Amino acid sequence: MALVFVITVLSSIAPEASPADKGLPIPSRQEYDEALKMSTAQLQTCVASRRINSGIEIDGILDEIDWKLAPVSTGFIQREPNDGEPSAEKTFFRVLYDDKYIYIGITALDSRPDRIVGRLTRRDNYTPSDWLGIAFDSYNDKRTAFDFLVNPAGVKRDRFWFNDNEADENWDAVWYVGTSIDDNGWTAEFRIPFSQLRYSGNGQTKSWGLQVYREISRLNETSFWNRCPRESSQIVSVFGRLEGIENLPVSRNVEILPYVVGSLESYGDPGNDPYLQNTIKDGRIGSDLKYGLTSDITLNLSLNPDFGQIEQDPSEFNLTAYETYFRERRPFFIEGANIFASSISLGDMDRERLFYSRRIGRRPHVYALDSNRFHEDTDDYWVDSPEFTKILGAAKVTGRTASGWSIGLLEALTDKEEAVVKDPAGREYGTAIEPMTNYAVLSLQKDLNTGRTAIGSIVTGVHRKLPDSDFNHLVDAAYSGGVHFSHRWTNEDYQIIGKLYGSHIRGSGEAIIEAQTSPIRYFQRPDAGHLGVDSSLTSLTGWTSTIWGGKFGGQPWRWGAGVHVRSPGFEINDIGFSRDADQIFPVLWGGYRKFEEQLIFREYSLNANLWNATNFGWENLGKVGGNINGWGQFRNYWSIFGGINRNMARQDNRLLRGGPSMLVPGRTHSWYGFSTDHRKVVVFRYSGGYGVDDEGYASHSFEPGITIRPSSRFDITLSPEYYINENDRQYVDEINGSYILATLERETLFITTRFNLNITPNMTLQFYGMPYVTAGRYSDYREVVAPHAPDYDDRFAPYDYPDNLDFNFKEFNSNLVFRWEYSPGSTLFIVWSRGASDFEEEYGRFDPDRDLGNLFSTAGDNTFLIKINKWFSL
Repeated sequence: MALVFVITVLSSIAPEASPADKGLPIPSRQEYDEALKMSTAQLQTCVASRRINSGIEIDGILDEIDWKLAPVSTGFIQREPNDGEPSAEKTFFRVLYDDKYIYIGITALDSRPDRIVGRLTRRDNYTPSDWLGIAFDSYNDKRTAFDFLVNPAGVKRDRFWFNDNEADENWDAVWYVGTSIDDNGWTAEFRIPFSQLRYSGNGQTKSWGLQVYREISRLNETSFWNRCPRESSQIVSVFGRLEGIENLPVSRNVEILPYVVGSLESYGDPGNDPYLQNTIKDGRIGSDLKYGLTSDITLNLSLNPDFGQIEQDPSEFNLTAYETYFRERRPFFIEGANIFASSISLGDMDRERLFYSRRIGRRPHVYALDSNRFHEDTDDYWVDSPEFTKILGAAKVTGRTASGWSIGLLEALTDKEEAVVKDPAGREYGTAIEPMTNYAVLSLQKDLNTGRTAIGSIVTGVHRKLPDSDFNHLVDAAYSGGVHFSHRWTNEDYQIIGKLYGSHIRGSGEAIIEAQTSPIRYFQRPDAGHLGVDSSLTSLTGWTSTIWGGKFGGQPWRWGAGVHVRSPGFEINDIGFSRDADQIFPVLWGGYRKFEEQLIFREYSLNANLWNATNFGWENLGKVGGNINGWGQFRNYWSIFGGINRNMARQDNRLLRGGPSMLVPGRTHSWYGFSTDHRKVVVFRYSGGYGVDDEGYASHSFEPGITIRPSSRFDITLSPEYYINENDRQYVDEINGSYILATLERETLFITTRFNLNITPNMTLQFYGMPYVTAGRYSDYREVVAPHAPDYDDRFAPYDYPDNLDFNFKEFNSNLVFRWEYSPGSTLFIVWSRGASDFEEEYGRFDPDRDLGNLFSTAGDNTFLIKINKWFSL
């Protein structure tokens, strides 16, 4: 039975109040001690008061009469460092509301106000600071919550909690907060529009989950109003209660965010390219719209979206047969992405999923000069081609009903893209390089058993309007979907997860042959008795399933076991992301974790894993092996980690890219590292790795890093990474049925550099730059003659390969972004982006001085962009 604990103190009680509160009452010592006793064992409850007097100024000073009359709540308990102990400093809060807003005033007393830490950063960037936060489970489902945080400098963060303990840091709301610091501590005053929350029903009395928490940087302490035990995997389900909100008006929130953007592009070394001679000027307009279909279901619409202000993708030089996964950075797609989460593997162990939003607006599928209309030599042709596909519009409907249904519907339409080709005679041709495409995703989930059980379904679809034979290798339509479930029990320490998904693609015979022979499956392998290319097919169907369960909460012992199965025909890459098909992959995991101080550690964990892998032909795919790893934090807040991994000899059915499988040696890999106290002005970190196979070919990685915060307004981070890799099985070519490999000695260096100048909490200047150099030398070309021979050397024969494949590639991408949130929800961006690259063929020497010097002297392409948007709430 919930215990309602509300302390109401009027101004007649002798205060211990801060001068900033101007007589604001707080509990007496006896009342505070009583609150602590109750908070350690009972469900805390706070009662909100309706604001009845004049308006409240959001300035961080709780001097209005309504604050003085409001009930006050306290009794904060540590989660860390001393789980279950009272907070080292007192914290009190009050809750008010009116028809439009909910107000929260938090008073954080501090015995050392001179050591309160408030660093300026860009909004939503975490930095070691003192923080105050408040989270509302306004759906009252014990699974989701809207979370708002502020530090003493006024930097805002917000996030959305889902599945009880997973956080979407990309969720953004429009809200208001003020802070103040005085001799007794600091205060935060929040005003949050009800329109930014989602809740079921209007007019009736609300009973919501509520959590208030505080971080004290100098003590490395995090405390919660309603206790949140560190050993528990629960977050939202252990919230306290917020009562007393009544008679909220029925509303249909409408938010409009129109934008206008202008840009200039210039090219550093256009050469003779006629399309790069002049500066390109461009202007665009568009708008985002958010409409509350109900108080708990919202429509988001984006027309002609622009993402020019986002950071560039990191550089790469990919020599594998697989595409690289890039993180989503576009606001429309990352906000609320949790409802479309659809990992297809064990837990969320990797990036493979049914819906990968980077497919929408992707790079065009076709290179213009590969078009069937160009048959002659095209060396002297010039091409003007868009880098990405234009998104005409996108819409999302998301929300959660009072009955426990979560819904997500996403629809996006991308335009047909054309390139312009100029021949040596000056004639221009338009040629299609990407068809008009429609993408759709529908996700449904029903929560049962107070959120401990969830049953859901997701369906995706892609439809293309294919204009001509240049697109015969693309499918007309692609579908995927299925069901998933999860159940938690025993304080939610135990969990079982199940997934069953299917896929179906449809297209021309050429498109289905392309799918059958892609690196994901290689149906053409001559020794794959269970596979084969069927040229008569015009569709391909597959499925995947996962079962995973164990004890993932509590201490000290945790464990899990599961199996993942993926059929040969499973294909989702038109809208999802998958690197493999045709696999059966069982896993065992065990862990030991201690949260209490022991020996020299504040906390530590140890883990062990075992796995095996086969395919549907029962071939040993080799991922046979396991690892042991650990992590620990010392009492001075430094931390270390390390591990060792072993894979036994295995059959690699991908190495020869459609050729026979090959027996490859086992491999041992280790990794290790440390980091210093993250709260300090200077923070060092280092991670490294060493791997060697049973034939002696090795790889090394060195990843030092440093972050310097010389003031509360400025920080700089340098993260160099250096890799040395010797691979004697680098794929080269297939020539008349012979598969050619070589030894590749490759060195790679890149330095990720970031600096942030924070002028105010709403005005920042950020720089990102990454010089990237990689060089490789090929030697010892060999033909694979006996891929399964017991003796390693017998598997090869020398081969006289005629070409020099050595390479030296350099690239430097950078962004400088000025961001000013000139009013809540409205932002001005001024962006300068620069990109420069250089590729040298038949030269594989790695020389950092030479290479970086050449890179920085290479003329680059420059883009200058100004974008402004304005938020309207109707």
